[in-house]
Amino acid sequence: MTMEGEGKLRIGTAEREAAAAALNAHLEAGRLGVEEYADRSAVAANAVTADELSALFTDLPEPHPALPGTAPAVRPQAVVQQRRFGSSWGTRIAAASPILALILFFVLNTAGVPMAWLAFLLIPLVGALGFSKERQDERDERRGLPEERRDELDR
Repeated sequence: MTMEGEGKLRIGTAEREAAAAALNAHLEAGRLGVEEYADRSAVAANAVTADELSALFTDLPEPHPALPGTAPAVRPQAVVQQRRFGSSWGTRIAAASPILALILFFVLNTAGVPMAWLAFLLIPLVGALGFSKERQDERDERRGLPEERRDELDR
């Protein structure tokens, strides 16, 4: 018994059910007629290899089932979401740091602490700490992507 290619990988019940769910979505969207849906569903229910299932979706847009031996379709929003300012605790704290530094300055200055102006050095420190964690998280998310996908996101 030899494997002739990745498409010859055997599939299981989970892949057949995912194909049926994707076909249901295409039927609901009006991309498939009832007869064609019935034909494709029968093929999906009896499929043994990934090739048999992938052939059912060659002329259809997403959704497609995830099949063994094939790379899932990568959507930019699903992999690396665009971060909006204020979408994480790091950016919120960094945004509040000038106000906190000003309050700390007035409190320390009123208490007679010399060099109370040093409180303003907290602003760049907090910003650097907050944003470096986000950049590391983003790099970790991108690390699992294929190289051509990373290049596309860099543009």
